[in-house]
Amino acid sequence: MTRILIAGYQHETNTFAPSLADWAAFNTGENFPAFVRGQAMQAQLTGINIPVGGFIDAAKREGWQLLPSAWAGATPSSYVTRDAFERISAAILDDVRLGMAQGLDGVYLDLHGAAVAEHAEDSEGELIARIRALVGPNVPIVASLDLHANVTERMLRLADGLVAYRTYPHIDMAETG
Repeated sequence: MTRILIAGYQHETNTFAPSLADWAAFNTGENFPAFVRGQAMQAQLTGINIPVGGFIDAAKREGWQLLPSAWAGATPSSYVTRDAFERISAAILDDVRLGMAQGLDGVYLDLHGAAVAEHAEDSEGELIARIRALVGPNVPIVASLDLHANVTERMLRLADGLVAYRTYPHIDMAETG
């Protein structure tokens, strides 16, 4: 059976905005579902119009086994704090390590593509790089992105596939996933 780890990190950074996206912002969620981990992630995000919701539905149709990791989203604001990014990243990386020990066939990431952390200008590229370092070159990493993502050379080099929404308003988020 195909085993896919699923995770998400959604933030649209406006570097000129006054308030930072701290850990509390990802736990509040507001316009996004709040930080969630493990099986609760799959239960809470199934059937809603966000990319990971669409991916979960498609994976069920394919008969794939999902390994839900962590999903975090915060309302658009200024930089993601180092603390928030490192907590989100650590949760996902811990689950990638567990997945690799159990046999992992792929990684799906629900990303925004325009997140900037205080210490990582290309924070999605940083997350993908950290995952790639754990899974090696043979485990595919695929991510969905907002249509105005800041796609970097690093993201293109390290991911096996990047797919963006095609509509605004974003009525095709689940379809993209």
